Amino acid sequence: MDTPRYLTALREQGTALAEAAEGRLDARVPGCPEWTMADLVWYVGEVHHFWRTIASGALADPEGYEAPEHPDDDHLTEWYRDGLAETLTVLTALDPAAPRWTWAPRKDGAFIQRRMAQETAVHAWDARDAAGGRVPLPADLAADGVEEFLSYFLDLRRILGLPDDPVGVVEMVLLIATDTGHAWTVDHTGSGWRFERGAGRAACEVRGSASDLLLALWRRTGTENLGITGETGAFATLIADAETE
Repeated sequence: MDTPRYLTALREQGTALAEAAEGRLDARVPGCPEWTMADLVWYVGEVHHFWRTIASGALADPEGYEAPEHPDDDHLTEWYRDGLAETLTVLTALDPAAPRWTWAPRKDGAFIQRRMAQETAVHAWDARDAAGGRVPLPADLAADGVEEFLSYFLDLRRILGLPDDPVGVVEMVLLIATDTGHAWTVDHTGSGWRFERGAGRAACEVRGSASDLLLALWRRTGTENLGITGETGAFATLIADAETE
């Protein structure tokens, strides 16, 4: 996906989140069980605030960052919508190649543009789920989200320099997005996770739409919509070991 597509996705998914939240701020969010819809809106709005502060160059890193004032519920969705618009303005003006702080090995504007589209999309799904309707994520966005997940969140502890929790021997897992044709072969080296694009030989094969794959990886859904063959425990280990909180 390219930058314009990420920005379009951020606009569409961010708007969908706000629409799902309108009049439902007390609803519980199944994907984030400790949260109400109001908590979800605040969280995503504050995330947008943080990253647009970094993206704009107002801060070189998180040191000195100050969270915005928490609006009351009567003004929460309006505050969120205003922040989304401001975030889009900042990220549209941002050169994808511009150096920027991130917590990942990649430190540029492109990482932030992608991360904001993907984070917002998953939480828009959360909001719609809480509102009573599960809407699949766009296939291209979800396939990109699977690759982002495998690149950064499957091995997040190592990326952040934290002690790893040994997972033992893990058989190779093949993920296939049946609607986009994307495939990823994933395994654990003993010291960290790695993946390769394409379909390699694997002990466990997992098939499903890109949206269903991404939502399962983020533990928003189970595996009921996926076709899993072979050593099913390997996929369970992969999901259990990923840092999704």
